[in-house]
Amino acid sequence: MHQWFADRIFRKSLKNASWLLGGRIFTGAASLVYLGLTTRSLGVTGFGVYVLIQTYIQVIIDLTTFQSSQAVIRYGAICLQQNDKVAFQQLIKFTTLLDLLGALVGFAIAIGLTPTIATYMGWDQGIITQVQWSSLLILFSPVPTPRGLLQLCNRFDLLALQLTIYATVRLIGTIGASMWYPSLAGYLVVWWLAEGLSGLFLIVFGWREAGRQGLLSGIDRSLLHLTQFHPGLLKFCIVSNFHSSLPIVMRQSSPLVIGLIAAPSAVGLFQVSWELSTPLKEIAQLLTQAFYPEFAYLSSEAKWLQLKSLVLKSTAIALGIGILLLGISIGCGQIVLQQVFGAAFVPGYGVFVLLVAAELFAMGSSGLEAALFALGRPEFSLQVNAIVILGVYLPLLLVLTHFFGIIGAGIAALIPTMLILVLESLLTWNQLHRRLSL
Repeated sequence: MHQWFADRIFRKSLKNASWLLGGRIFTGAASLVYLGLTTRSLGVTGFGVYVLIQTYIQVIIDLTTFQSSQAVIRYGAICLQQNDKVAFQQLIKFTTLLDLLGALVGFAIAIGLTPTIATYMGWDQGIITQVQWSSLLILFSPVPTPRGLLQLCNRFDLLALQLTIYATVRLIGTIGASMWYPSLAGYLVVWWLAEGLSGLFLIVFGWREAGRQGLLSGIDRSLLHLTQFHPGLLKFCIVSNFHSSLPIVMRQSSPLVIGLIAAPSAVGLFQVSWELSTPLKEIAQLLTQAFYPEFAYLSSEAKWLQLKSLVLKSTAIALGIGILLLGISIGCGQIVLQQVFGAAFVPGYGVFVLLVAAELFAMGSSGLEAALFALGRPEFSLQVNAIVILGVYLPLLLVLTHFFGIIGAGIAALIPTMLILVLESLLTWNQLHRRLSL
């Protein structure tokens, strides 16, 4: 461990991760409060409807949003290393157009598809109207490029602040709603405000930081030949978008499938367990955000041995944190469900443990996926996710949920994450060894 911390790049990555982790600790504590208030106000069934509305909008956002932050970091690191400001500006203009296109397409789909979805979910006209108004949130979703700019500019303190703003707005809003307007509409408005304001924060401060560091000076308005300096950029963005969409299908499809097969109360039980397991998922995302820029810089400089070492360290840390949190979850899960959400949610303990175990394996694979992106081979991770999620997860989800309810959904989430970790480990080490042998 002493040798690990003697590595300057490793220390820098951990410092960046600590900024994000500090913000996540606050949001985790706040989420327990606002989830507890929401579940107690709406009950198991009402909370299930609330979750289905959120999931519907979030799925559309995730599927139509290009994960252009990965392209900004991957190609932006090369531009900055070569001191090519013009190529960098062409890059961010291209990714911004993708962000805006995704937001507009997503908004149109959400508005038009809601009546059809409502017939399957049993939503009345009042809920349909609330869903369509909530869909305006999608217009605040073009944040991948400014998020990538903040990561590239090493401003992880601002990314941590954005997490804190989201949690603070949602906490205060939920307390207010529970006191004065404890209804489905009230809690949807709170969620909308929290998501919208945190997205607006990223947009404003991401572009402001890029301007402050001189990356936007001399930028023109031309939209011609935006990819000429970056061969393979469009393919990279398409692949990364499909890659990011597949885990979203895995994470967001469970409540929708449970809602179709079982009652809304089952959705409520599953979602509370899912929300309690998200700290592992979000910690993995934070570690990836912190380490990925360094992966990209090392790859652009062909420092393969250092990259291999950093990937090993980041994966070991992620798995270590995951094992610790799994132990805490097994020991304290029932107590938390009872005290925070009420006795009606204690039956969700079994699926909660399964979901935490699934996120443990997902944490281990998060750094491997980032390494494959930094190596310019995102299609490998895409192929693994496509095969496992479409070929294994979705069939298991439908079959196991039908026969075993939410426990079956938990088992269906656990098995694919184990397979993804094994397959991505093999692919990542193979790519690194090939470059080391050249």
